[in-house]
Amino acid sequence: MKIPFWGLALQIIFVLSITIFNSFRVIIMEHYSVYPVALFELFIGVTSILCGMYGIIKKIKPFLSLFIIIFGLLICFFFTFVYLLPEAGTPPPIPWLYSK
Repeated sequence: MKIPFWGLALQIIFVLSITIFNSFRVIIMEHYSVYPVALFELFIGVTSILCGMYGIIKKIKPFLSLFIIIFGLLICFFFTFVYLLPEAGTPPPIPWLYSK
């Protein structure tokens, strides 16, 4: 299978994880924390962007590769707005990283 199709497969996994398998995500968030789910989704976004860029560079299905890059960027923006912005007002958990 060509590299852009791997990026598309990752994006399909992302869409399925936030729609059909959302209960599995919630179980992981309740038992561990939000970070494993967040890092998994960020990994999917960055990896799909890289797969799309590889497809553009090697000229493998350029329209599909461009779509993969755009959707990968949207996944990364989703990560930013859902996981990072709500924690912007809370201090980091390690006290020596900030001054009082």
